[in-house]
Amino acid sequence: MNTGVKIAAFAAVLAATFGAAYGVGAAVGPFDAPAKAPAVDGPAVPGGEGGTVHEGGGHAGHEGGGHAGHGG
Repeated sequence: MNTGVKIAAFAAVLAATFGAAYGVGAAVGPFDAPAKAPAVDGPAVPGGEGGTVHEGGGHAGHEGGGHAGHGG
């Protein structure tokens, strides 16, 4: 087998694999997405700092224009 035949065979097998996966996915259909949990004001992880969700960019309370560690 020369290189061109090997590459063509690989491409054919790859296309058949993705085609089969697409067919199975189309037959099964999408799963229902679980409902989102309501936002809770509390720690995101045990022992973590508060998990309050704030509107408006997420950088409230930071003063100054620079970021720590960005030298400038």
